[in-house]
This record gives sequence, structure tokens and C-alpha cells, in this order.
Amino acid sequence: MTLWSPDLAASDAPRYIAIADAIEADLKSGRLSPGDKLPAQRQLAGRLGLDFTTVARGYTEARRRGLIASRVGSGSFVTAPDAVPAKSTQPDSRLAERAADFSMNLPPEPDTTELRERMQESYASLAADLAPLLRYQTFSASDPDRQMAQRWLKAVGLIPQPEDIQFAPGAQAALTAVLTTLTRPGDRIACEAVTYPGIRSLCAQLGLELVGLPTDADGPDPDALETACTKGGLKALYLNPTLNNPTTRTVPHERRQELVSVARRQGLPILEDDAYGQLGRAKPSPIASLAPDLAWYIGSLSKSLGAGLRLAHVIAPDQNAAWQFNRALRTASIMISPLTSALATRWIEDGTAESLLHHIRQESAARQALARRHLKAHRFDADPDGFHLWLQLDNGWTPSALVSQVRGQSFGLVEGDAFAAGGPAPNAVRLCFGGPVSRGQVDTALNAIAATLATPPQSAATYF
Repeated sequence: MTLWSPDLAASDAPRYIAIADAIEADLKSGRLSPGDKLPAQRQLAGRLGLDFTTVARGYTEARRRGLIASRVGSGSFVTAPDAVPAKSTQPDSRLAERAADFSMNLPPEPDTTELRERMQESYASLAADLAPLLRYQTFSASDPDRQMAQRWLKAVGLIPQPEDIQFAPGAQAALTAVLTTLTRPGDRIACEAVTYPGIRSLCAQLGLELVGLPTDADGPDPDALETACTKGGLKALYLNPTLNNPTTRTVPHERRQELVSVARRQGLPILEDDAYGQLGRAKPSPIASLAPDLAWYIGSLSKSLGAGLRLAHVIAPDQNAAWQFNRALRTASIMISPLTSALATRWIEDGTAESLLHHIRQESAARQALARRHLKAHRFDADPDGFHLWLQLDNGWTPSALVSQVRGQSFGLVEGDAFAAGGPAPNAVRLCFGGPVSRGQVDTALNAIAATLATPPQSAATYF
């Protein structure tokens, strides 16, 4: 069916909610049946005299309720909202109700039965002997956790000794522990002028000044770093060099060497936040491999496997630094979660982690292709292995205006000023398309954003 047209006159709800309500009511009354094809969003918008974005939001709300499904290239179809798989593997409803935070950069979630079952089986196998995982833990060089961490890090070009690998409950906790060992309030930390918001928050909490370095297509300017060092008080250089958040830039090998040369001359520690390092298939050697005596390497599983898997692998420049790091970490969090560490070890050992990483790469590439199609009229930076892009705004649009206009989409859109480490805020937004959304939902959201940007903000209607 493509002639379906809802009667919204009797509804006092916002128009997009009324559209979803109408689909639900017509499905219950029999006017719509599972499998019926709904009108194209632009067609329905013209028929109802509504803004395209409103209809797109209505379809998104209907998908959220399980009323419709979208197929890339085919359209939107009515589904049966009360259909439940025969196999009794449904998640605890209390967990299902927890909403994802789309302001965070989330990897695409697995959507194949085989991969989901592998993940569940690995987790279930831990239940065979849970008691040891409920105790305080220590790690030796021969522990499986360190052995598997060594295997995992080999994929990014690092081959540390198992005893040199430290663990933290996520990259943010690791950065906190490192900075508390390196700095005191009032010290200065260099970073890119547009940088990860987490380092901004952390430095503000610790009373540190962020020095935003000018950048070009290859990353931070080495001369600017040298100048910042000569002004004094600079205690470290923070870098997110691979698939940078938010710019998606990967610093090439030569620029990494140039930055290392400056840091070596100045005796400046480097904090290498390699959260996205596992995702990139063509990536330069880690900075920690170029300057193991200067660099702190922090590799997180959050972006390569799942944001809820709060585990980071840390390599310190030397044993004394590692000891200070662990002391700071124990003060703040005692230890990492043994359950999390055991699950990560099991997934690396049995190949589930590699399969999940492969899925994230493939799905990210497919979603990046959708972005190139929908946003071809606009300037943006992206990497096919990443699940975010950096969209430059024009035509009178500002980040706040765009975020306000597309509010309600299950889509991660973050204003550019959240990433500014000094100087004017970039007129750009970080656009994330991972998390618990399907490729069809991403397609719809990108279409809505492209349609919104096609007109000046003063001409775009906003519906709440």
C-alpha cells in the first residue's frame, strides 16, 4: 500500500507523534496489515501539507515502537508489533528500557543471530564458576587476561611484554590516573584545537589549562607545539591520532615522527588515546612504538567492541610510571571489574572479539556510504572505518540551530563548541550513526538531515 494517508485532525499530539499513533491505530483496526508498504516520506509530507522532517520523525517514532521497518532502497513497511521470536532469549525488560546516550560515540551493534548467540554463549560460560570473579583481583604476567591483551594489542602494531600491560576501567579512568601522576593544578596540557570533549572535562576538573594547537590536514603543527613548550608549564601532549574524535583525521607516520621529535627535545610526555586504533585497517604505527620512553598508550575496548565494556589496556613509559599509575588507579577505583576483564579475555580467545570488530567495520563502511550519498552536497570529513563524521555547516546554519531542528531523531548529533579547546568554536557538528539503530534508521535520519540543510534555518519549520 502506498496510498495510505492518516487522519490527524482529531489528534492534539505533535504531528510526528500523531503519525505514529495513526499507524498503530490503523494496524489494530485492520486498515493496515503487516507487510503493507507505506508512502515515501516526501510523498506523505506533500499529501498532508507537513514539513518533510516532521514525517521523518513520525516514521522514526513508529520504528521505535516496532510498528514499521525500513529497508534501504525499498521503503518502509508495516510490521507486527507483538511478534516475539519463539526462542526464549529475550533480554530482561528492565535492561531493554535503558535508553542509549546518543551524545556519545557508539559503535554499531551486532544484528545477526549468529554473532549475538556467540556473544551470549561466551558470557554464559563465565557463569559456570562465578565465585572467583566476585573477589578482589591481582594480575600476574601469566594470567590469561594479560596474555589475551597482548594478542589484542598486536593488531595495532604493539607487542608489549604481558607484565607491562596495565588495566583500567575505561580510557577516561586511565587518562585521569595518568594526569594525576603527571600534573598539578595550574599546569598546561597541549592538544589539538578541536579535541575530544572528555579531555576538556578532565582538565577542567583537575584545574589544568588546555592549549589548543593549530592543525592542518595531517594533524597538530609541530612548530606550534615547540612554541607552546618554550612558554613553560606544559606537562604533556594529548593526542587521539587515529580516527580522531571528532574530526576523523588519522595523523600520518611522518607527522607522528615530527611530533615525537619535538616531544623528545622538550622531554614532554605524550598521552596516546588510541580508542579507535583497532578500527582502522590502514593505520600508521602507534606513537608508543615510535617513542616507548615518552608515550603513554591507552587502548580502549569501548569503540572497537562495545561502549559498555569498560576496559582499557595501558602501557606506561617505564616501570616507575606504571607503579605510579596503578597507585592512582587503586586510589580512585580499587580495581577493574573482574567480570568485564574475564569476558573480554574470553571474547579475544575464542574469536568473538574479532568477529564483532569485523561486523563494526563492515557496518560502519555501509553507513558511511549512506552518508556520502545523502550529504554529497555538503562538506564533511569521514573515514570508512569509523562510525562518525565531522559535518561543516553553511547556508546560515549553526550547530545549535541544526541540533534543535532535528531533535528527537535516534541519532548522535553534537555541537562543535563541545570540542573546542580554545579559540572560536567550529561551525560544525559531529554526527554519529552507531548504537542501537538499524541501517534503515540511519538512512532515514541522514535523509532528514540532508533535507533540513537544503533550506536556510529561518525557512525550516521546527516541531516539538
